[in-house]
Amino acid sequence: MSDDKTIEFEETDSLAAGAIGRPGERVFYVQAEQRGMKITILVEKQQVAMLAAESGAFLDRLADEFPEGGNDTAWPLPRSIVEEPAVPLFRARTIGIGYEPDRQRVLIELQENFPDEDDELEEPEGFIVRIYATRAQVRAMSVFGAAAVGQGRPPCPLCTFPMDLDSHICPRWN
Repeated sequence: MSDDKTIEFEETDSLAAGAIGRPGERVFYVQAEQRGMKITILVEKQQVAMLAAESGAFLDRLADEFPEGGNDTAWPLPRSIVEEPAVPLFRARTIGIGYEPDRQRVLIELQENFPDEDDELEEPEGFIVRIYATRAQVRAMSVFGAAAVGQGRPPCPLCTFPMDLDSHICPRWN
């Protein structure tokens, strides 16, 4: 940890992006663990979808410039499921991804608040979590996160809105 608002997981043991709850009532999280310390960040479904897509594409581009070594190509993918209890530290407003070539780790940064362009703040306020993970951990997070997003409510064949599990009032029938 750098300061009381910045948390860094240097050697992440596990990394997950996913949901807990029934479709239509699910809550989405990013979760990481390092030496028994678990951190959970509340995120939106769209953030998990984008993180899954962007991290997969990022890893593919990264392989061109920094070919993967033997430690990064673990198969099968490590387990990457959000575990309960999931008590979030904060809600992420922004999520970024990068690479630390010296560490050979992918960086996922989640920020609670970030100043707007018109904001007078020079530094972000709130928590910042930096998770350094292997490519295999990030790839697993990407695969399992995309699967969690895809397990939502099925779309109505008439209106394409998500159908509730118990009932669905389709606006096309009115």
